[in-house]
Order: sequence, then structure tokens, then C-alpha cells
Amino acid sequence: MIDPSPPRTLRRLAVCGVALLTLTPAAIWWVGHQATLRVSASTGIPHCEGTEVTTVTDPESNLEEAAIPMTDKFVCTLTIKVMNHGHREVTLHQVTVPVSGPGAGSSFQVTHIGDVAVLGNDEVDAVSEISSSLEPGAEELLDLRVAFRESGCTSEGASQWVAPTIEVNDLLASHDLTIADLPRFLGTAASSCDT
Repeated sequence: MIDPSPPRTLRRLAVCGVALLTLTPAAIWWVGHQATLRVSASTGIPHCEGTEVTTVTDPESNLEEAAIPMTDKFVCTLTIKVMNHGHREVTLHQVTVPVSGPGAGSSFQVTHIGDVAVLGNDEVDAVSEISSSLEPGAEELLDLRVAFRESGCTSEGASQWVAPTIEVNDLLASHDLTIADLPRFLGTAASSCDT
């Protein structure tokens, strides 16, 4: 007499194997995704030459915010502090600063991200690849160098605000961390193309 249980056992093993193969990547992604969400970034006071940092009132929140008047030949360093509040190491990758690349039309441009010059000729966004591991509880300082763009136009009295992102990776997960507290850029007579 042949025992009928081996086919059932094989089916159970096959079902368990498929479930394991399906759930393992999902669990790894979930753990990695949670780690990337435990990273924060904030900007300190800008250090500028050729302009004086001031404040403006945000019309929505009614709170005072740092602002950089775009005077002729100004140069500022904006230091971004990235903190890993989680329990896993994450990797910082691409940094993107919208509308501040070589091909943008604003009166400011990001010339360096970290120690690396922003490359490209006609890209609207400033983009730089970094590869930096951030241990649990650790922080990393990342400098953005911002300078006056003579060919740009920003009307006098207008303000511009950008929200850079840093790609944060862990295992299978990736998350774009938004830096929401960058100073505003204020149009001046030097930045205006109005006639």
C-alpha cells in the first residue's frame, strides 16, 4: 500500500516555499522603508558674502523665515544637517535642488553640492550624486553653495522658495527626503529683468 501523504506534504511545502519567496522581499522592503522614514534634514542659518540674510513673513503660516536677497555677486553656503533617528544604517544618494541648475532662469544657482560642482549645461535642476552611509544616531553635514546668476531674472520684491530632496536608501527601499526649511530667495534690483 502506498502512503497518500507525500503528495499533500509536497503541496504544503510548495505553498510554504512560494509564500516565503513572496513575503521575504516584502518584509525586507518594509524594514528598509521604515528605516528611510526615520531620517530627517534641516537647514541652519546661511553664511553669505555679498548679501545680508534677512527674514520675511510666510503668508500661509504667518511665521518668520530666513531670506536671502539676491544682490549682485552674492554667494551663500547653506548647511543641511541630515540625521538618522532609526536603528539601521541608511545610504544617502542623489541630491536634487529644483530650479537652481545651470539651465534654470532664476537669479540664483546651486554651484556645489557637498564638495562636488554641479555638472551639466542646460539642466533646470541642480543634481549631484553622493554616496554616504549614515549609521544609526549619526548625522552628516552637506553644504549647498548658492551664487548669483547674472543671466537669471527674479523681479524685485518677489520671493522664491525651493525644496531640495535627498534620496535615502536601505535594502530594497528608497525614499526622497524633502528639506522643507531652505531659506527663501528675494528678488532685488540686481536680479530683476523688469524694465
